[in-house]
Amino acid sequence: MEPRLSEFLQAERQLALANHQRLAALYDRPQGSLSADQVAITGADGWQFIANGSNAWEQQYLGQVRLGDEALGQWQAVFARRQQAARAIGARFAHLVVPEKQALLPQARWPGGAPVQGDRPVQQLQKALAPDAGLVYPLAHLLDESWRAELAFRGNSHWCASGNWFGFEALMRAVFPERRFDFARVPLARAWWRHDLLLKYVAEPVYESVIAIPRRAQLVYDNRLLATTGAHVGNHYVLQNPAAPYQEAVVIFGDSYSYDCGFADLCAAFFGQVHFVWNTVVDFRYCRQMRASLVLLQSAERYLIRPHGDDLLPEPAP
Repeated sequence: MEPRLSEFLQAERQLALANHQRLAALYDRPQGSLSADQVAITGADGWQFIANGSNAWEQQYLGQVRLGDEALGQWQAVFARRQQAARAIGARFAHLVVPEKQALLPQARWPGGAPVQGDRPVQQLQKALAPDAGLVYPLAHLLDESWRAELAFRGNSHWCASGNWFGFEALMRAVFPERRFDFARVPLARAWWRHDLLLKYVAEPVYESVIAIPRRAQLVYDNRLLATTGAHVGNHYVLQNPAAPYQEAVVIFGDSYSYDCGFADLCAAFFGQVHFVWNTVVDFRYCRQMRASLVLLQSAERYLIRPHGDDLLPEPAP
C-alpha cells in the first residue's frame, strides 16, 4: 500500500472522529428524525442521509420506486447512442454513477437491516445493459475499501476525499485499464466545509475541518453561472494542467460531485485538460472540438430514476 495513501486515510478518519466528538450535540437525534423540509433523515449514531425529495430516493433504494420497462428501454437507447457517438469522435465513453450513502452505509441508516423489496434503478440497469455499455458503478470497490476509508461525511450527502479517490480508481480501471494512476499526484489540503445535510437541521452556520481535494490546475475558463445567477445547470469551466501525466482532454457532464466536491480537480491531477459542464445533455460536438479522449457522464445514483433525453450528436463525417 502506498505510504501517502495510508497516511491520508488515517488522517481523514481521525479528523472525522474529532469532528463528531466536537459536534456530537448537533448530530445527536433519534433515528428516523426528518429535517424540517422532509429531505434529510437521521440514522444511527447521528449519520444523516437524503431521504425524500423530488427523486424519492429512499423509496428507490428499498425497491418501492423502480424503472418501468419503457424507462429501461429508454436508458438502453441512451447508452447505445452515447457509445456510438463517442466512437465516432475517437473517444471513450463512461457513465459514472456515484453511490448514495444508503448504499455505502446501509447499517448506519437501518441498523436492523434495510427492508428492501426489490432492485433499485442502478441494479436494474446493471442487469439490462451489456457489459461494454459504459456503466460504472463503483460500489463494490468502495465497500472493499471501507475498512480503512471514511468514504462519506456524517452530515453531507457527498462522498469525502477518500470516496473521490476510490471512485476515480474504479472508473480508471474500467476506462483505462492499461494505465497507472498514482495517488502521490493527488493534491490534498485542509478545508472548512458546511455540510449540506447538517444545515437542514441546524440554523446557525457550522463548519467542519476536512481534508479536501483542492484546485491546483489552472482555471482557464469559467462562465460563473452559479456565482452570477444562482443556477446550477449550465455551469461550465475548464481546467488545465501542463504537468499532468496524460496530456489529453476529459469532458465531464456532471453535477455537484464534479463541480465543487473535488472530482473534476482530481481528474485534473492526471489529465492535461478537464472540461466540466453541469448538464445531462452530452454535447459530442464540443467533445470533438476539444479532442476529448474520454467523454464522462457523472451522476448521483438517485438521478437514475429519470432517463436522459437527447444529446447533441456529432455531425456526420464529410
